[in-house]
Amino acid sequence: MNSFFSFAQNRIELVANDCSQENGFTMFLLDRAKPKILTEQKFEQEEKYWNNQKKILLNNSDIIKIEYTNIFGQIIDTTFTNAKELNEIKICVNKFKDYEKKSLIKESIQNDQSWVLNSTWGHQTFESDELTLKPKNGFLKYKYYKNGKRIKRGKIKITESVMDRIALFERKLNLMQNADNSCNFGISYNLDNGIEKINFQDDSCSGFSNEQLLTELKIAE
Repeated sequence: MNSFFSFAQNRIELVANDCSQENGFTMFLLDRAKPKILTEQKFEQEEKYWNNQKKILLNNSDIIKIEYTNIFGQIIDTTFTNAKELNEIKICVNKFKDYEKKSLIKESIQNDQSWVLNSTWGHQTFESDELTLKPKNGFLKYKYYKNGKRIKRGKIKITESVMDRIALFERKLNLMQNADNSCNFGISYNLDNGIEKINFQDDSCSGFSNEQLLTELKIAE
């Protein structure tokens, strides 16, 4: 009976994945995600798989529920069905659990103040960029600089969608100051909306940056 039970189990590789990237690459490894199985399955005895980027899960059920920590320090749980057919499970470590927070971009627009984000990153050698959004006549006039050189300027029509995207970035950024400091490559952020100034330091090497926001606003490609 025991040998049949063992034979009926399928071995599933658990992999940390950045689901916003086409190749899924992330430096946020499983030991930082701290995966915990909430259903009856067990992890195979710990061994090093690709520098601990993978764990092997022993399964004989159709459903697997896993809890883990995302790159923002939030606890996420996710459920996988048809588990007997799986040989790999990817947990999206960039998955974000939204929450309520005052929007600095909306405050900036209401008070006719510029929203300015400065970023500095690197290790030994550093680079920087700056994004300025100035509300005027229903538009956000923007200037984008990299290493002190202006790269692009233009304007974006102020819509609920645009404000929501910027506000979502703010909420994600706010959590990164509490991120796991386990990397010697850091990113510092300074956000100033003319009313409040906020400083963040992210040493997590989680893959979070302002690049997605720049792409969504069509400032960068």
